[in-house]
Amino acid sequence: MGSEGIFGAIYYLLFGGIIGYNLNDQIGMLPGQPVVNFRQFSGYINIDSNATRSLFYYFVEAEEDPLDKPLTIWLSGGPGCSSVGDSFFGVGPFIITSNAHGLKRNPYAWNKVSNMLFIDSPVGTGWSYSNTKRDYQVGDSSTNSDLVIFLLKWFEKYPIFKYRDLFLGGTSYAGHFVPNFAKTLLQHNNQSKIYNFNLKGIVLGNPVLRLKLDILAEHELYVSKGMIPKKLYKLILKQCFEIDENNYSDNVAPWSQSCQRPMRKSLMIAFNVTSVQEAKQRQFDFRRTPCDGKIEDLISGKEVTKITDEVDMCIPFRTNFYFNIPEVQKVFRGNRTNSRYPWMSCFPGLNYNLFDKDTDMLPTLKQILLHSVSITIFSGDEDGAIPMIGTLKHVKMLAKDMNLNLTKNEAWHDREKKEGGWLYSYEDLLTFMTVKGANHHVPFSKPSQALFIFRKHVFYAITRLLNEAHN
Repeated sequence: MGSEGIFGAIYYLLFGGIIGYNLNDQIGMLPGQPVVNFRQFSGYINIDSNATRSLFYYFVEAEEDPLDKPLTIWLSGGPGCSSVGDSFFGVGPFIITSNAHGLKRNPYAWNKVSNMLFIDSPVGTGWSYSNTKRDYQVGDSSTNSDLVIFLLKWFEKYPIFKYRDLFLGGTSYAGHFVPNFAKTLLQHNNQSKIYNFNLKGIVLGNPVLRLKLDILAEHELYVSKGMIPKKLYKLILKQCFEIDENNYSDNVAPWSQSCQRPMRKSLMIAFNVTSVQEAKQRQFDFRRTPCDGKIEDLISGKEVTKITDEVDMCIPFRTNFYFNIPEVQKVFRGNRTNSRYPWMSCFPGLNYNLFDKDTDMLPTLKQILLHSVSITIFSGDEDGAIPMIGTLKHVKMLAKDMNLNLTKNEAWHDREKKEGGWLYSYEDLLTFMTVKGANHHVPFSKPSQALFIFRKHVFYAITRLLNEAHN
């Protein structure tokens, strides 16, 4: 071994293996896990000094050369959906096997290009908890504050990543979590003379950006697909006339009853069901039907799958089962409060501030772009919850407000030459990509295309910023 190799080995041992990592949180092997060449860590970060409020995390090294790769923080939406659980839907290194008692490698894992940190946030999500009841009354502000404290304390445990290129990503209501988080980190950089977060970019999948308009876009999508009659859609527009793309406000009033009635009718007609609740369960993929697996089959060791158009719709169902296996919880060191409630990928009882959900996120995205931090947004074209047609309008509005020129308007394909969708790029700073055949969760339904977007976003953003620095 040459001198450079010896130095590299010593550096990795000291800073990558001992000083730079919190080895107490290292996971040996998850139950049923195949052998891998990267390390995994999980545990809690105490948000307050008395350890009464803690966020759970799962950290996965990049498959190769983790000390040379960026750090990406992944946040799931909901609000109330576990980012740790979400890592087993298509972003993380593993997928739950068909009988839900083991794991298999994810060929499109995002740790092929980045170190990945998954955080269960806000409090009440996944294994994150508080011993104080009022802490479960959460909103955008409290969630963001906890995330900032979390990251600073996480860097104390993993200082080797403190100065690494940083990316933030997530889906759905992460359209609030991620921009708010990014904005706060950039504000810190403007004020601090000691340490700056090395934020390079954010990536958002099917994000909630202007919720009231996103809801109206649902019905625009349904009428465009012939799922509801045009007469019903015109009635919705007539009764829900309070806002449009040009006058969206954070202070929009709740929908009137005369507006809600035709919208409820539209949902039930669109999905040919008799209840709004059932329709909302179908919104996330308006073409494929949900998994209808039975827990008794998984308990007995049977395989439970439902593959439609190459998508196994039962992966979330099996993930819920796997995370409730006692040995899995033991290895993860999750559920340290010994909660008697089952682990849920999405917690329906989260008490989240309703007014925060209507917040217009375009001003926050604008502030991020003004710091030359790139934003990539991707959207599955078979998502009926946050439709692509609505998000594209928001992106165009943001580009217009910032006088960003459309520099690319073209079809795209992934590395395997699979059809991707359509690409809109505004001066390589703001990018919107549609994903053909993808539902509300693109990494779950179209993992190859999702990895391509992430790979292109991460490395292109770094290259562009480095070139700007040299010029």
